[in-house]
Amino acid sequence: MKKDLVAHAATRSASVIELAQELIRRPSRGGIDDYAPVLTVLEDWLSSRALPHRRLHDEAGQLVGLLVEIAGGRLGSWWTLDACVDTASFGDEEAWTFPPTAGDIVDGFLRGRGAADSKLAASAFCHIAADLMPHAETLRGGLAVLLDVDEHTGGFGGARAYLADPEAAIPAGVMIGYPGLDDVVVGGRGLWRATLTVSADSGHSGSSRSVLSAVSRAARLVQLLDTADLPGPRRRTRRSRCRRSCRSPRSMGVRASPWQRTGAT
Repeated sequence: MKKDLVAHAATRSASVIELAQELIRRPSRGGIDDYAPVLTVLEDWLSSRALPHRRLHDEAGQLVGLLVEIAGGRLGSWWTLDACVDTASFGDEEAWTFPPTAGDIVDGFLRGRGAADSKLAASAFCHIAADLMPHAETLRGGLAVLLDVDEHTGGFGGARAYLADPEAAIPAGVMIGYPGLDDVVVGGRGLWRATLTVSADSGHSGSSRSVLSAVSRAARLVQLLDTADLPGPRRRTRRSRCRRSCRSPRSMGVRASPWQRTGAT
């Protein structure tokens, strides 16, 4: 039994790395490259395993992501695994000691732009969906895998299109994968979005009567929030080697993603 599990884990690990390598070898720099090639790799992989998926487009019709949905056979909450498939730019390519799209393994490290942020996570999440698919009828709720190709631009088009899609189930939480050197997944504490409207009396710079503007009140509110005594994170124990961020996307609003926004209007 133990030998079978170890052998299965080794096979799955090899498959995760293989798909990640194929993704890394397709440049997908945010706002620079065409995203179709990297998404086609994912679509071919998903299609070969009969995993339901569809492309996401923004309001302008631009391709911004891919969504995988595994519906369970019983009522329950939906959960989303989110990974970006676009990457940061290559920067000065002359400064690289290997090609940015190498996708090879040297001394145990997977090399190439996007390996950690976040094509390896995208591959792992697709494999999780593939492993759950045969057992979907026994599961409660469902699993969505969001593969965003508009994250590094700052637009977060994939996440926005997903949340605006009336056909998509509202998830109870979102888990974002960022592989690190020491942890399988490194995440934040999670957050909650609230839109606060700050009001004040109208005034004019030429008026003889001075008024406190809404901008000043909003600035004061930000100061109060910044100095508020918030509870600290829980201490990490030996058992918590793997951490993950679970965030509520429907209570999400300076530059931040739809998962992590706070705004004042």
